[in-house]
Amino acid sequence: MKKLITIFTIMLGAGTFTGCMVSGGMVITPEPIVIGDPPRQKVAVKKKKHHNHRAAVRIPPGHMPSRGMCRIWYVDRPPGHQPPQGSCRSLSRRVPYNAVLVRG
Repeated sequence: MKKLITIFTIMLGAGTFTGCMVSGGMVITPEPIVIGDPPRQKVAVKKKKHHNHRAAVRIPPGHMPSRGMCRIWYVDRPPGHQPPQGSCRSLSRRVPYNAVLVRG
């Protein structure tokens, strides 16, 4: 009888420790509850330098591209020396630094 009680005690203790190990692995942390408005934090935002090319570039009406087409306009070239118009999709990928893409 003492042997049976000893075996039962060992099995009960082993089962208890095993159960603790399985369920003890997960930690649940509740989310904080905020009542009212949370305090506002100031966020530093960098201002982007935006160049307004429309004000700097004057294109004569006769050199504007057709509707649905585009033209790369070089700022340092005269109107007669500008490249021809083309599709906006292909020209938008190859606009150099000193030029502007003009949409018709």
